[in-house]
Amino acid sequence: MEAGLRELGIPFHQWGAVLKKLVARLPGWAGHIRWRNEYAGRDLVEDAPASAADLLALWTFVLRSAPDRWTWRADELHVDATEELLGHFDIGADQRSLHAEGRCALREIGSLHEDDLGLMFMEAAERTFRGSIVQRIRGSASTSPADGRPTAQLVFCIDVRSEPFRRAIESQGTYETLGYAGFFGLPISLTSADGASSRNLLPVLLRPAHAVVKGPAVGQETRARKSWAKKLRRSSAQRIFDAIKNGIGTSFAAAEATGPLAAARMVESCVGPSLKSLSGRDESCFAPDRSRIPLSDQVDYARSLFSMTGLGTNLARLVVLVGHGSHAVNNPFASALDCGACGGHRGGENARLLAAILNDADVRKALAEDSVEIPADTVFVGAEHDTTRDFVRVFDTQLIPATHEQDLANLKADLSTAGDRCREERGQRLGRSARDLLVGSQHWGEVRPEWGLAGNAAFIVGPRELTKDANLEGRVFLHSYNWASDPTGAALEVILTAPMIVAQWINCQYLFSTVDNSRFGAGDKITHNVLGGIGVVQGNGGDLRVGLPRQSLYDDQGVPYHVPQRLLTIVEAPLDRLEEIIDRNAILQRLFGNGWVQLIAVEPNTGRFRCWRTVKEFAKPGLKIEEQEGETLGARLVDA
Repeated sequence: MEAGLRELGIPFHQWGAVLKKLVARLPGWAGHIRWRNEYAGRDLVEDAPASAADLLALWTFVLRSAPDRWTWRADELHVDATEELLGHFDIGADQRSLHAEGRCALREIGSLHEDDLGLMFMEAAERTFRGSIVQRIRGSASTSPADGRPTAQLVFCIDVRSEPFRRAIESQGTYETLGYAGFFGLPISLTSADGASSRNLLPVLLRPAHAVVKGPAVGQETRARKSWAKKLRRSSAQRIFDAIKNGIGTSFAAAEATGPLAAARMVESCVGPSLKSLSGRDESCFAPDRSRIPLSDQVDYARSLFSMTGLGTNLARLVVLVGHGSHAVNNPFASALDCGACGGHRGGENARLLAAILNDADVRKALAEDSVEIPADTVFVGAEHDTTRDFVRVFDTQLIPATHEQDLANLKADLSTAGDRCREERGQRLGRSARDLLVGSQHWGEVRPEWGLAGNAAFIVGPRELTKDANLEGRVFLHSYNWASDPTGAALEVILTAPMIVAQWINCQYLFSTVDNSRFGAGDKITHNVLGGIGVVQGNGGDLRVGLPRQSLYDDQGVPYHVPQRLLTIVEAPLDRLEEIIDRNAILQRLFGNGWVQLIAVEPNTGRFRCWRTVKEFAKPGLKIEEQEGETLGARLVDA
């Protein structure tokens, strides 16, 4: 690499800048190489085949081979776009005799660099959304918690797609819903029952602390044996078929013999996807085995549910832990639709595991000694929300005692009704019928099975009463939190430095993929090709695509469905507690101080809204601005 830079005649003091530009030319491959180097020897069995230095050496070789083809692109020239702006806002020729100030303003806007213009529009969208959501929260915050014992409590992932379902199930009765990171605080890797695959079911910020293996579920041993035997038969048949298909002398014969069957299956996938099984192979007879997790750790994970969410002692007879996952066919971006808190996997197994932990008598005894009393008639149940079809599947129902069978039956009926309502709401956003959403989840040519987290804009930390009467349109991550039960602020610090960080990553992924999809996104899904199981390329080559495809962000007319804006975080907590947490964490100082996350604090006792101020004249940023009445945040200084 050094020899190449010298041969190209690049001065030594420019090497750093040139190397950065070379890495930025292929961000997809550069990112993959970095990932392989960081994870080799830990999650990957084999060593990383190359390093960033190898990539840069290859670049210098290419530059030496064809120097005339490579030039650094200068910034584009910008011209006066006043006339284009007049046309965009439909100001006709007869109306164009604007006063001098109006034309001057348009000319100033039209001459802005596209980056400055984009920032201006993004900030306008942020202020509009911020004012709107503050007003909605204000109208909802007056709601008092319901008296009496809830019909059931459901703990959903904080994912924005959970918010509409929470509204829907709450409308069916006296249900209480809460939000918690969808891995349910369990730092585990999960190995399949046959040992063939393992996946980390936790945020990528963390490393697994326990290796959990799936085994026959309690009460499902007979089904598990039959399922296991069936899987072995299928695996044997698949191995034989693969050997024939890939053999030199048998490949053509295999194609001739299986052609009619393959054609029939292709026709079925195109014209009759709704006739196919919606659930696929059922593996619910296998469940994660918690025996490898020490009892003390199980108690800690159980305790975290209460401390992190503010889940109180008024527990219902049924408490349902609801993970989530998606259902899509022929979709290389399927993991982007699954649970981010579970590392891009489905979250149902984490929910089942924590439910089993919370039902354990020894765990409950240890919690009681720590003043966390679980009523004897409270049963925890694991479930999974299919966000593509809005089905909620309840696991391990064979373990539900007879005394709770009617409770479960009523809950399932209400979950079904809530799912119908959610499909209608999502169908309107996609411009499709609720029935079409079910068909699309099975169709191999479907490019947009759901919107995923498109539209995400805010992260709210507080009790459900803060938002319960507000329709947040599936745009908000909702994390339950009770400041009164967290006197040290330890739970809030974890929420802001873990779940909120993941939400900010997701927000940035959607923001940049929308702002410049050709560079930071993945382009059109229709022309994607999967490469080596590690990523996609556009057409027949080029860089590995980063970010999200256009179909996850834009409608069919090319209009952005996702509005690019930075994450807004709203926290109900004492101001001094928030400032202490921010002062202790450099990552929060960078995110709030540099504007990547906008922060609003709701004072618990007064209900006043305060906005984090980053104006340069303050020696120390802080919660300095009071939100005034109206739809936007004011700029009147108050005592911090």
